[in-house]
This record gives sequence, C-alpha cells and structure tokens, in this order.
Amino acid sequence: MSKIVFFDIDGTLFYSGIGIPHSAKEALKQLFANGHKAVMCTGRSRGMIPESYFHMGFHGMILGAGAYVEYEGKVLRDDLMSGQEVRKVIDWGRKQEIGIILEGKNDGYYDADNHQTYYTDMVRRTERDCEVKLKSLSEAEAVQKWTYHHLDPERKYEIEDILKGKYIGTFHEPANSVEFLPKGIQKAKGIEWILEHTGLSWEDTYAFGDSANDIDMIRYVHYGTAMGNAVPELKEAADYVTERADRDGIALGLEHFGLI
Repeated sequence: MSKIVFFDIDGTLFYSGIGIPHSAKEALKQLFANGHKAVMCTGRSRGMIPESYFHMGFHGMILGAGAYVEYEGKVLRDDLMSGQEVRKVIDWGRKQEIGIILEGKNDGYYDADNHQTYYTDMVRRTERDCEVKLKSLSEAEAVQKWTYHHLDPERKYEIEDILKGKYIGTFHEPANSVEFLPKGIQKAKGIEWILEHTGLSWEDTYAFGDSANDIDMIRYVHYGTAMGNAVPELKEAADYVTERADRDGIALGLEHFGLI
C-alpha cells in the first residue's frame, strides 16, 4: 500500500552550501520506485523555489507553509495577501528599519533601499540558496507571506494588530527572523487537505523537518522525523531523529521506516 511522505526543504532536503545531497536525490528515486508518494512541504513560496525542484517527481506541494496547496496538478488552496496588506507590511517594516522579504507565487522581493550589512548579506545568501534573483519591493505581486529580519519577536504583535490578527508570526531564532502566515494556515492543515482530497490514510503518513515551523507537521503525521540538525523542540516532538541533512539524513530516515 502506498505511503505518503512530506518533506520540508531548507535544512531537510536542502542543506546550505551543498544543495540537495546526492543521497537524498537517490532516496527519492527509490521511494517513487517503491510506489510511495512524496510532497514538498515548505515555508518557501513558489517564487522562492528553483524550477528544477518541480521536476523531481513530487506528487504534490504545500508551499508558503500551507498558503498554497496542490496535489497532482489540482490546486486545493491558494491564499494571497491584498495589495493594502502588502503596503502596510512594507511601510511598517521600513519604519522599524528592519529587513523585509516578501514571497510571491512568481518571485521574491526585497528592499533595495536597505543597505544594512546584515540585510544585504542575508539577501545574497537567500538568492544563492534559493537560486533566484529577488526583485524590488515596488514590483511585488501575488504575495503569499513575508519575513522580517532582525525584528524583536516581542514587537511582532504590533504588525499583527495592524493587520487585525489576520496574520501570525513565528520566530526563527537561528536566523533571527519572524515569518508571517495567515492565521490558521500551517503545514499540518496542508497535509489534512491533501489527505481529504486523496483519501489516503493518516496511518500511512510520514514527515521530515528541522525547524520551528515544522513542529505542527511532525506532530500531525503518524511518523514524524526530525533531522539531526533540527531545533531542540522539534526533536522532542518527533518520533525519530535521523542524521543531519548533510550526512544522509533523508536516506537513513526512509530506510529506518522501511520505505526504501
């Protein structure tokens, strides 16, 4: 019987500096050959994902941590910010003199007027890791989510209030950033929508992740795996901890569960 596996990208399938390890690519091929399903389940919006990822054989995608959900070509969810909301996000972020990254269905967007070293370094790293060229905030369209960099997490409630509680921020400590998504949207909801659409059983669900925005996903599926490089709270929530992403963690984890 087919199983379905949900994979986070950054820090899970992908590891900064090396990309997707060869062992992970080969493990995915074997997973598909064994008749199982796989879904990208990432905080990245589509405009922040290299085109090559969409040709790796994935059966579905949960993007923007659940703002966009698609399975075998059928769109199950597609949430977009309004132009007014985007304007408020940009104006407030600039007023606080913090870094802004907007993620859209077609592209990612950055503040070309912000020349702070931490921010320009982060923009270059984002472009390298995502294999994209970010555009100016003035070109932003079809935006699904955003991130503030170097924002005091205690101040995230200010922009949440300005947007009337429609968006909720998650603090990512290693990156010193706050990622904002529509309230009620999370990776676990995306998984739930796919299971409802496909009729696949919860008992046959697996997930791999490494960061704070993977906790709901790891807790939701039947078998949740934390990468060796995962944050401590995710490891505590997981059923199994595999090796680091750059040390064959995906292949070893799939082998552990007998999927390959």
